[in-house]
Amino acid sequence: MPSQPALGLRFGWATDPGLVRPSNEDAILILSIVYQGSRELLPLGLFLVADGMGGHRGGEQASDLAVREIARYLTARLLIPHLAHRGPDHPIKEVLEESLQVANAQILQMVPGGGTTVVGALVVGDSVHLIHVGDSRAYLVWPDRLEQLTEDHSLIQRMISLKGLSEEEAAGVPRNVLYQALGHPSRLNPGYRRVSLPRDAWLMLCTDGLWGEVPEAQILRIIWESASPQEACQRLVQEAKTAGGHDNISVILVGR
Repeated sequence: MPSQPALGLRFGWATDPGLVRPSNEDAILILSIVYQGSRELLPLGLFLVADGMGGHRGGEQASDLAVREIARYLTARLLIPHLAHRGPDHPIKEVLEESLQVANAQILQMVPGGGTTVVGALVVGDSVHLIHVGDSRAYLVWPDRLEQLTEDHSLIQRMISLKGLSEEEAAGVPRNVLYQALGHPSRLNPGYRRVSLPRDAWLMLCTDGLWGEVPEAQILRIIWESASPQEACQRLVQEAKTAGGHDNISVILVGR
């Protein structure tokens, strides 16, 4: 898939309940600002993917509430100042973490028993500020490889990190046991990372319904063979369904 310079950010998205779950408990939210005028204003985008947990009602409501509350908070503290040609009042990392804390408090109050993962990217020009809780992931998609940018807040990943186990040795550990998620009563400690988004790579945000079903080599091939990010996302969802579609599937692709 060509990555040609364009006005603003290029992106595509897709979400699907898959073939096993009765409903889609994932949620996606995208805000993108494109500006062309007499004063410079960097392209800006907010991209959020959430994977709800806790049964149909709890998971669906938790993921929906999460992306809306995060977007509402960040619109007031980051997007509006950006439009006014001024920086945020606090460091971006701090504001992103606060947005997750606000969403977490709302879920605990409004959706008791429900929870959700979330991975988000604030893209300002060629800078990407990533924030995440749970096992929804962010990747940089290079022409020859996928680079995972987030580390899952899961039991299996913690065992690999702390005990030095290989993925093969940890194969018997359930993949979907999380020690952090929005709506969980324990202390929230979101993951944060800042990276650059080169013109020869794509940023991908996705739930485990994609990365848990489709091999990385197949994801890579589909993205770079597709004519647009929207086509790539639709093909990725279809590939996950062909592989079994055991979970809800959501993906966002972003490029410059």
